[in-house]
Amino acid sequence: MPAFVLDLRSDPRGGAVVPARLTSGTLDELQQCRSVVFMVHGFNVDRADATVELTALGARLPAMGAGATVAVLWPGDSIVGPLSYPFETSKADDSAVELATYIGENLPQQPAISFIGHSLGCRVVMETVRQLRMKGIAVSQVCVMAAAIDNDSLGAAVEYFDAAGFAARVGVLWSPSDRVLEFAYPLGNLLSAFIHWSETSDAALGYTGPRASRSPPGEAPADVQGVGIPADYGGGGVDHGDYLPDAQGNLSDKQQAAARFANSMLGGVAPLSYG
Repeated sequence: MPAFVLDLRSDPRGGAVVPARLTSGTLDELQQCRSVVFMVHGFNVDRADATVELTALGARLPAMGAGATVAVLWPGDSIVGPLSYPFETSKADDSAVELATYIGENLPQQPAISFIGHSLGCRVVMETVRQLRMKGIAVSQVCVMAAAIDNDSLGAAVEYFDAAGFAARVGVLWSPSDRVLEFAYPLGNLLSAFIHWSETSDAALGYTGPRASRSPPGEAPADVQGVGIPADYGGGGVDHGDYLPDAQGNLSDKQQAAARFANSMLGGVAPLSYG
């Protein structure tokens, strides 16, 4: 099975969200697959690095040996670097619309559809699931790692409660040693919420795990399973960059553990664990 790459970017770095097109693998090949997992990178990753990182992750998911892994490239970066974060949430939502549209229009074989997301890519994932719910397209496993979305968003009807309940299962891998989510997320998300006139909690899902929402219905759906990584895991815990392969396609011990967690999700293993 070829390594599929689905590009939603207009430019190698930054740029706009555009309709999805395959740049590796063919649609005919993808339409032969009975299961497909879409892998979505996070914030501040350009086209070249995202392609390498996600393709390397896909190669380490033996549970998808009979199906397809698709690297989804979206423009969650900018020539100004991390300063663009407050403006990338809109691109994440726009990317989700394009991804859901592509799935709805191009996979008539109705494969088992799953998702893996990292960081702000988890917003792309959850919004895509919400879009697919409205289209009546079933979703199997959803794996979010170091999710840069609010820690109460899976329990709020105005955010992702319905999407989380629509998927067969949602696995949340989180780390209390994630310094990016601990320190940068609250400030960046506050600015984003101000720009977009939206509410926000004070913490990220990928830092604390799922928390009850002040908005109804409150608790996340029963199919949501949070797995916290021990704060001292591997000596010093797991930080924000310890989930996906690096830009050369290499994996540290911690990144291999994250890949095993994602593979367990796709394989339907329960209960989930990390290590």
